Amino acid sequence: MNEEQKILKYATDEFLENGFYKTTMDQLAKGMKISKKTIYKFFPSKSHLLEKVIHLFQNKIKEDLYNIADSDRCLITKLHDISTYIAKFTLKINKKLLFETYNHHPELWVKVDTFRASVIENVWEKILIQGKKEELIIQKPNNIIIAIILSSLTGVVNPKFLMENNLSANEAIKETLPILINGILTEKGKTEFEKQKWNEK
Repeated sequence: MNEEQKILKYATDEFLENGFYKTTMDQLAKGMKISKKTIYKFFPSKSHLLEKVIHLFQNKIKEDLYNIADSDRCLITKLHDISTYIAKFTLKINKKLLFETYNHHPELWVKVDTFRASVIENVWEKILIQGKKEELIIQKPNNIIIAIILSSLTGVVNPKFLMENNLSANEAIKETLPILINGILTEKGKTEFEKQKWNEK
């Protein structure tokens, strides 16, 4: 891991734990035992650093979810794996960081939303095609199902909604995904999905 990657990793942990505004460049430099000049060599500003952190997150999420969707596992196992992955990931996210990005960096939030929509569309298209072949997902148009999933997830895992309803991203996901998944499964699919009991924890 080179110096730039180490800074990104450390900054990611600090942003997640303390939020964007409570994390200063001085704190990052002190915590890493390096000079601020070293940080600025790679990242001209804290906003630029935040953008890089989010980009790093996005690439990791995209790679992991695509790997699940492209695997040769059965559909129900994929649904379980996707649900568990998203729930575990959102557990790490500081609600304050989401709210600060949404409120103070709207141009960055637009990129986050655009990226999220692209990944959701690609992953769920693959899931729906497989699920219909296995007769585990209802025979409704894919574009309609994906639009419903996308609007639900972007509406609920949304900083404004989370703050107004005093929810964490993890709580919102764990309430929303079972509703969405059960809504698109056939009776056979629901029976198989229940056996997974992915939402116990």
